[in-house]
Amino acid sequence: MTVDTYLSTLDERIRGMEGLIASTSIQREVDTNLGIGFIKGYFIFIDGARLDFSEQLPTERGKFRFHYMDAQNKIIARWDSSPHHKEFSTFPFHKHTSKGAEEHKRMTLLDGLDEIAKALHI
Repeated sequence: MTVDTYLSTLDERIRGMEGLIASTSIQREVDTNLGIGFIKGYFIFIDGARLDFSEQLPTERGKFRFHYMDAQNKIIARWDSSPHHKEFSTFPFHKHTSKGAEEHKRMTLLDGLDEIAKALHI
């Protein structure tokens, strides 16, 4: 998926979640000549939960961090591509929860928003 297509899809997804998002901040840095970019920011949801994120684009680069926490700032999940947990078959991709780290597939911000929408029962 191109960077422009991804960002357009992300904008659509955010509009579709308007009733669930209390506030958001997204910084976008895109080099259209090279077709690469970087996004970072946060979403605060109506239940007080927060998702902090950073992602390199295009998403096939596989560099990301999505940190989802509840209204008391306790971890719900953090998906990232930090190169630790070499024991996981999904290395470097994994997920952290309050129970510890576990294997997880590569994620995008779109995937993370889907997971949160499911958790909020929409």
